Amino acid sequence: MPNLKSAHSFLFVPGDRPERFAKAAAAGAHAIIIDLEDAVSPETKVKARYHARSFLDKIVGQDILIRINGIDSEFHDEDLSLASHKNLAGVILPKADAKSCSELVRRSGTPVWPLIETVHGLVDLREIVTLQNLGRLLLGAIDLSMDLGVDISHAASQSTLDTARFMLVSNSRLGNLPPPVDGVFTNLNDEIGLQRAAEHARASGMGGMMCIHPRQTEIVRTAFSPSSSDFEWANAVLQASKTEKSSFQFRGQMVDKPVLARAQQILEARQAQSS
Repeated sequence: MPNLKSAHSFLFVPGDRPERFAKAAAAGAHAIIIDLEDAVSPETKVKARYHARSFLDKIVGQDILIRINGIDSEFHDEDLSLASHKNLAGVILPKADAKSCSELVRRSGTPVWPLIETVHGLVDLREIVTLQNLGRLLLGAIDLSMDLGVDISHAASQSTLDTARFMLVSNSRLGNLPPPVDGVFTNLNDEIGLQRAAEHARASGMGGMMCIHPRQTEIVRTAFSPSSSDFEWANAVLQASKTEKSSFQFRGQMVDKPVLARAQQILEARQAQSS
């Protein structure tokens, strides 16, 4: 299993459905996200927190993140009682902005994963990525679309969301963070649509995607992993470069330093996925 810097698939599971935790852990996702926020009704928040703690107490060898309730929620402080659990890999902060991230970084014992789903969060990205003890940025596309007044069901919305993706990707680079994680695809019956969305996210520079059902994880993992043809090309072009002193032609393509760097990235990604 790769570490969370190179993980591609993140599977949500509601915190008040403990019978699903083990199934989620066995679904093939690189990490699971126990959700204490949107997927849990107010009357079951306490039980969800209890179930999350119980699972963390006994789970071994699995990367677990929790999405806590936001800093303005009455449940936020109690959720933070989990933030230093020895088996927790990170805390996802919804509606993240610079102020809330700074406060959580100060109080959390594990890495903070800012979920960017408001205009304030987008504007604050430059400041957010300067904070210490961050995991990766995540894009909350649905809530962000609502905040922006964008119809996410319309194809035209992608231009706006791609701008948000660019902001997360570029600021992750500025902050020396791993590539950010894209939002969920909500149509569980549209596997082709999910594949296209995942491929679009990868081509936009995103490094992974959140999932809401176990059957989505394999499609996402495949979309974000180098293909066999990618690996063959990368290996071949790097081998060919050993006998060249500068730029050269390879299979009809001009190869120079940036192309070789891309080939090296593919090999490293392949190695990370197999480790």
